Amino acid sequence: MIRGRFATQLAAAACALSLAAALFLALWPESYQGTSVTTDGRVTETSASLIEENGAEVLLWLLLPVAACLWALLASLSESTGAKAAMWLMGLLLLLFAWVSILSIGAFYLPPALALLVAALSATRRRRAA
Repeated sequence: MIRGRFATQLAAAACALSLAAALFLALWPESYQGTSVTTDGRVTETSASLIEENGAEVLLWLLLPVAACLWALLASLSESTGAKAAMWLMGLLLLLFAWVSILSIGAFYLPPALALLVAALSATRRRRAA
């Protein structure tokens, strides 16, 4: 029973971490920075958030990991083999997403991915121990 709660708590932590990453990435005003020089020699520095630069469509990509974590959280509440497979699948997909996008936003999604994988491992071990 303790391992079941541990897996659910880790999945919930992964959800919180991925939501925090999505909000931070979407709203951080220094995501894009630029400098321009006018003809009279004045230097102008600009900055914009991810949403300001790319539009609201970027929210879909930022919220995909949150959806994966929510699915894994719901699966952690079940004892079925399919639910454990779903937890592994979501953890691996989130790890793949983080790896593919590591040069831009992926590093922010590594902690939730690792938390999901540890939650899946804990849930799998719980099933074997029972």
